[in-house]
Amino acid sequence: MELSLEQLQAFIATVETGSFSAAARRLGKAQSSISGLISNLEIDAGFSLFDRSSKIPKLTPEGLALMNDVKSVLKSHRNLRHRIDNIMDSVESEISLAYDNMAIPDGVMLGLASEFEQQFPLTSLMLLEATHKRAYQLIEQNKVNLAVVISQDDYPEQFAFRGICHVHYCTVAGAKHPLAKLDKVAPQDLAQYRHLRITDTQTGFRRFDSDLTSNIWYSNSPTTMMEMLRQGLGWAEMPLHAVESQLLNGSIVRLPTSHQEVTFPHCVDLIWQTEGAMGQCLQWLLERITKKAKALNQRPAL
Repeated sequence: MELSLEQLQAFIATVETGSFSAAARRLGKAQSSISGLISNLEIDAGFSLFDRSSKIPKLTPEGLALMNDVKSVLKSHRNLRHRIDNIMDSVESEISLAYDNMAIPDGVMLGLASEFEQQFPLTSLMLLEATHKRAYQLIEQNKVNLAVVISQDDYPEQFAFRGICHVHYCTVAGAKHPLAKLDKVAPQDLAQYRHLRITDTQTGFRRFDSDLTSNIWYSNSPTTMMEMLRQGLGWAEMPLHAVESQLLNGSIVRLPTSHQEVTFPHCVDLIWQTEGAMGQCLQWLLERITKKAKALNQRPAL
């Protein structure tokens, strides 16, 4: 049995428009051509697809049974054509993006994913949350195409980077933490209590000679960090966007530190490998993330 694409298109157009004449108008063909295509399809199938006993053709049980399969074939054909066009136009079939949500809010990246789906519906997107240095490692290992990270002093030669915005940090603790009761918090006050820090699974423990306290707990999860803060297990330096809702509901408070009375910025970079072709998806992500990040710089600090 040889079924033509035209036959299948005529069948679905008739189902969706409700008549042979309306299907003909949609497809830009004569009504006799649509009727002929469907008749030939019925001959090839060996049974009637439409009941023609009334003015409006109605699907027979056999036609109804075939309808979803025909729609799937036509959808696969459209996808194949789009895939071929994408290859010709250098649109990647898949792309991966890592981001540190201490550098950029989750909501921004989810909004970006929604826009990406509209722009490149056939490209598979892998969106990875990668705290601390994990995003750098994923780029080095060629496991992701692009990463949004807190800036570091320098990058390997094979890295390209672009500074896109600043993220503002402040010192916070749970509302019931002893530090929250002080009118002014000095470095020696912080030194008396546990410091909570973000790390990643590969970096693990980190030691700093100039750190304010030797009592440090680590987590690779910002969500866990927030819960530890709420429970009064320590104080932390956190980006404003990560603690905004907790500051507003009062479960976490900004500490009035004497050595840092205003929020302090960290640069946020986009990084990617210099080697390899840059297709339309990667170019679009670079420009769209840059634009979204610039909008973040315009937000007033709490």
